[in-house]
Parts: sequence; C-alpha cells; structure tokens
Amino acid sequence: MATQTSATELPSQIQQLLDQREQHLDSIHQIDAMLAKVNAALSHDSAASTMPRPLASPAPASPRTTRSGGKKRQRSKFGVSTAQLVLAFVKANAKPTTQAIMRHLAGEGRTASSGSNALSTLAKAGKLKRTPLGKGLPGSIYALP
Repeated sequence: MATQTSATELPSQIQQLLDQREQHLDSIHQIDAMLAKVNAALSHDSAASTMPRPLASPAPASPRTTRSGGKKRQRSKFGVSTAQLVLAFVKANAKPTTQAIMRHLAGEGRTASSGSNALSTLAKAGKLKRTPLGKGLPGSIYALP
C-alpha cells in the first residue's frame, strides 16, 4: 500500500515517526524497570546485577561514521562451533523451540544470524528434525532424529 508524499510533507512525517519511536522506547524502558522490580521481588534480591538487559537502545544521534572514522569490527573466534552448541543444547533439552535455542546462543555470545544458519544447515543435513509450531506461529520445535 504505497502512498505518495510530497517533499514538503516528508520532514514532518519523519519527525512524527521519530517522536513515536521515542515514546515507544520510553515505554520499553518502563516495562524493563517493572520487570526488574518483579525479578527482584521474586528472587528477594534487589542487586543491580539481577536486572535484565534493556531490549532496545536509543538510536544514534548521527548517522554511522565512515570506515576511516571508526574502528573496524573484528570477527569473533570461538572454540566450539555454533552447530555443535545447537546440537548439545538440543540433546540437553527435550524439544526446544527456535526462541529457546536463540536465547541460549545469545547467552554464549553468538549472533542471531549464526544461529539461524546453524539451525538451517543442521536441519537440511538431517542432524536435526524441524517441526513448525503451527499455522500462523513463528518458529519451530527441534529434536534429534
């Protein structure tokens, strides 16, 4: 559903979207604070270390810096492959979902793309059995064949 916008309306629409984004970020921070309070109440520990990480962070104030202006990111090197981590996790947990596997991999410092690639590769190779969650639901359940 494409709509045409004149060049004069575009800046105001962009500003409106940025304002809405800021409101959503404020709401997310309020939710994170409430969840931290619930977590502290359930664990009877109000230490800052038990607070969950915020799910969203504010957008950068300016566009990305050029390659010459910023530090180049280096590729991470791990002792165990992502595929091996996924297989070990599936063996240890009966029928984990895509979301559970991705959460585990994120906790191990892996990116979402490496997890998706590993799941796809293992399922195609027949090392994992993939069962969709159901019609209209994102994700799958994985098991060893």
